[in-house]
Amino acid sequence: MFSPAKKVINIKFDRLKAISSKQYSFTSLNVEKLKGALSYFSHLHTTGEISDKAFETLVNHACSIFIENEVEFRVNEVIERKVIQFLNSKFSVPTEEIEDTEAAIYSLELSRIMRNQ
Repeated sequence: MFSPAKKVINIKFDRLKAISSKQYSFTSLNVEKLKGALSYFSHLHTTGEISDKAFETLVNHACSIFIENEVEFRVNEVIERKVIQFLNSKFSVPTEEIEDTEAAIYSLELSRIMRNQ
């Protein structure tokens, strides 16, 4: 049977795996959205529906949004991790409550990702 320390270590390892897969899926979704937008802008530009200046402005804006989303996601991940570390270090919380908190945070992140789609 696992000791409480081993259980906490396993939970933390599982959480790290979830964060990295969540980050990959969010980043890949953002990249796909950026590619789609740039492809559409390129189509509009080649057909003459938008000017060179409008094309450049749209590309800059799309790239800015991409970077903003990536930075926001990564900052949120770091803040979330630091808050959990702080709570774990200052308060003795049963592992079931930690799992419930992590599940709630994960569901909030999922809703944010779906809202950004």
